[in-house]
Amino acid sequence: MTETTTMQSLLEADEERLLRTLQANERVDKNRDLFAETVNEELGSLLLRYNAACSPDRMRQALAESLTATARDCLALLKAGGAEKEESRREMSAWASLLLLLSVAAAAAAVLLIDRLRLVALACAAGAVIAAFLAGRFWFRKREVRVRATLDPEKVWLTVKRTGETMDRKIDEFCERAAEWTASQSAPGADTLGQEELQLFGDLLEALYAENGDFALRQLRKIRPCLRELGVETVEYSSDNADLFEVFPSKTPGLTLRPALTAGERLLLSGRATGQAD
Repeated sequence: MTETTTMQSLLEADEERLLRTLQANERVDKNRDLFAETVNEELGSLLLRYNAACSPDRMRQALAESLTATARDCLALLKAGGAEKEESRREMSAWASLLLLLSVAAAAAAVLLIDRLRLVALACAAGAVIAAFLAGRFWFRKREVRVRATLDPEKVWLTVKRTGETMDRKIDEFCERAAEWTASQSAPGADTLGQEELQLFGDLLEALYAENGDFALRQLRKIRPCLRELGVETVEYSSDNADLFEVFPSKTPGLTLRPALTAGERLLLSGRATGQAD
């Protein structure tokens, strides 16, 4: 992985194209579902390019896949909202007030003229009824308000960008902690020694302090079983495994001076043996 390859740098390389697509989703298509699809495709492409750049580092690839999968699942939240028609009553308008006043005035005129001008009074009464009816219609008239939920392309882009920054930070933090865990587990310490190993080292030190060679030799015989429990085998010299040994010329060839130490198919320490003198 190169030092400049991060989720953030890959997203910034796509900034212009992604913003243009999101703006088209908002202004032309006017479909919020396309926002989620656009971002989902970008995250998929982002993961492929990041994994290609991190091909030697499987831990970073696994973390990037996990974080990207979580981010892609959360895109459904962009489509979770909805839009509904709302109906609201108007407040009393000036027309309603005027018609109501006209209705009252016409009704009063009809009362005053009923004895002298019956036809005019009836016309005024009819006008009062009509004015009152229209005033009521204006008063209780409903209007429909259409609501369309929209998304801001700039804000969507900034959210995706912050998501990339967070994924970079979390991947780096996890890798640092994993390195610390590995180092702490692989570092030798007193906890890595079993009771038998401690007992062997104690006996050898006791022989050293007592300067007792026979006792030391008896304790050294315990080394092979101890190594075997650790998965380490001692190999004696033979013509079939000469490649595991450093061979020194001697008048007594074929002697094992030091056995080779192996773990499975792996050579841990080459042995030493004698070979035919020239």
